[in-house]
Amino acid sequence: MNKDRIKIILAGGLMVCGLSGCALFNKGSVQYTRTTTVGQEIMDLQQARDQNAITEEEYNDAKKEILKLVNED
Repeated sequence: MNKDRIKIILAGGLMVCGLSGCALFNKGSVQYTRTTTVGQEIMDLQQARDQNAITEEEYNDAKKEILKLVNED
């Protein structure tokens, strides 16, 4: 009985290590693809701010991020 329990624990541990190990070797690059224009994104942000869906601070932070992405291109 004890040996069976040890085998199950080891099998589970190996499975977890194997699955997590796969993620460690997955070193792909992330590419951002814009599906809207910068103007449309900012207008959507303004609308969200005007409807109190986001705060003024969230609006300014998001706008800065959008403009930073544009300047990197």
